[in-house]
Amino acid sequence: MLFNSFQYWVFFFIVAALFYSVPFRFGKILLLLASYVFYMWWDPRFIVLILTSTIVDYYLGILLETATGRRRKLLLIISLVVNLGILGFFKYYDFFAGSLAALLRIAPSSVVLQIVLPVGVSFYTFASLSYTFDVYWGKMKAVRNPIDYALFIAFFPHLIAGPIIRARQFIRQIWSWQSPKAIVIQSGIILVVSGLIKKMVFADRFAVVSDSYFNNPTAHPGWLAAWSGCLSITMQVFFDFSGYTDIARGCAKLLGFEFPLNFARPFLARNPPDFWQRWHITLSTWVRDYMFMPFSRGRKGRLVLYRNIFVVMVLIGLWHGANWTFVMWGAYHGLLLIGYRLFHRATAGTAIDKVMKEHWFVPFSVGAMFTAFVLSAPFFRGKTLQSSGYVLGALFGSTHITGDFLLTTGTIVLIFISLFLTVAQERSQFIDRLALQPARIQIPAYVLAFLALELFPATGPVPFVYFQF
Repeated sequence: MLFNSFQYWVFFFIVAALFYSVPFRFGKILLLLASYVFYMWWDPRFIVLILTSTIVDYYLGILLETATGRRRKLLLIISLVVNLGILGFFKYYDFFAGSLAALLRIAPSSVVLQIVLPVGVSFYTFASLSYTFDVYWGKMKAVRNPIDYALFIAFFPHLIAGPIIRARQFIRQIWSWQSPKAIVIQSGIILVVSGLIKKMVFADRFAVVSDSYFNNPTAHPGWLAAWSGCLSITMQVFFDFSGYTDIARGCAKLLGFEFPLNFARPFLARNPPDFWQRWHITLSTWVRDYMFMPFSRGRKGRLVLYRNIFVVMVLIGLWHGANWTFVMWGAYHGLLLIGYRLFHRATAGTAIDKVMKEHWFVPFSVGAMFTAFVLSAPFFRGKTLQSSGYVLGALFGSTHITGDFLLTTGTIVLIFISLFLTVAQERSQFIDRLALQPARIQIPAYVLAFLALELFPATGPVPFVYFQF
């Protein structure tokens, strides 16, 4: 069930109606069962994976709380082996097996298993691991109620594509749950409508251009076509994923839960560190807390720091997909972060540093960061390193052909509208404040929103980009 399908909203309203018709102690059981139905809708076989991860980490958390010494470390290792084993086998076995077969010049068919990737596996395994790490480090107590823990893992608004929820964020909300107030319900509705507009009005329109280009880049030679395609996939991915997150957060609010912010206007970022504090925030902070900080603890020196940044960003790239193109995407962003740190260190206190801090320079730094992100699009969307290389060459005019400008008038208008709304939200948080406005303001806003959805109809529910991760 896709968030942008009629089928999902029938499911959601039935679940919400049943949930609010019973006491919460029964309601959370109903939410858990509904979440399992939601997941099995994609493929019933893979419910075994969620149940395995849930059961193993539930009992390991209880054992970790009282264990000491080597036994404590062994329990953590078991959690890592189970969760990363599930993620590694289903997501990466074919990738590494195929790469090894190519290296050894043997037939890939002899080792590749054509494994079907379970939807959401990258998200719920990271959520489950955050729990065992937090119990191991003493940041939270083990959860004793199996229903509470299972609901944390499987809660359907975040199950398929995040945001990545941590146990200590969500479990407390279960324990202290209260029926949401009217202002929270209004805020949830605004998030849902905002997410649907991002997906159906913006993302799906840019998808037409990006698919046309990246499905066969050689059919659209020239630098103008390449920049059109890369700009389109950049806008598509942002509106697609942030739209999904808005809908997920809105649905959670409507059920009385709060999800963390996952996007904070990343295309207004002024530099690479600022960008990763705004883009896919729950993944960035997860990687910071559970990978980067543990790797860096007790190790000093800039070279160690730069090495860890690069390794972690490569792993982030690989998390996005089992393809060498994603490895290169992560490596590219790792080099951007390292390059910025080196540049910032070299220019600190100089005239260049003072100019970059001037208010009038902000549009230039924002434009440079946005362009740097667009340049990573060939690796994110390219199917092979060869096709990514072709697009990169076309971006810099290696074909000496201007090419066709693929963006339509409608998509160009959407870019300017999104820029205006983004700057307005950054300065005044007008979308967040809409729930506080009187009916004479809210009602016209909703009418305009649904009018936009009606004027830009999709040919059918288009899957969200991050479902493949």
